[in-house]
Amino acid sequence: MTHQRQCKLTVIKKAYFEDLAKDYAPVSITCPCQKFEEGQTFILDQNGPQGYWHLMGGTFCSEAWAAISNYVDTILQGGTFQTDRKENYRIACCPSGIRPVIFKIELLKDE
Repeated sequence: MTHQRQCKLTVIKKAYFEDLAKDYAPVSITCPCQKFEEGQTFILDQNGPQGYWHLMGGTFCSEAWAAISNYVDTILQGGTFQTDRKENYRIACCPSGIRPVIFKIELLKDE
């Protein structure tokens, strides 16, 4: 039996901590992450041609992917997350302490 689960990733917030950047970042980091935009979405299909195993065809930041891919896998394999709102989602972020990107990872389709 083949499942057609889909997972939706939404960029819900980007941040930039200028004080930390001044003290700890390379001089080239002067703004929030430019790889993603707030409101940007990605749809991952368990059996899609890009395949979520390969950083979505090379279009996704490898550090962010490393941080959230377990949650994506959980949803695409039929797992759930408990939330107060009884929806199946998880909020997670990339590991950057200077310019983090926060994602909502949710089940979009489960057939």
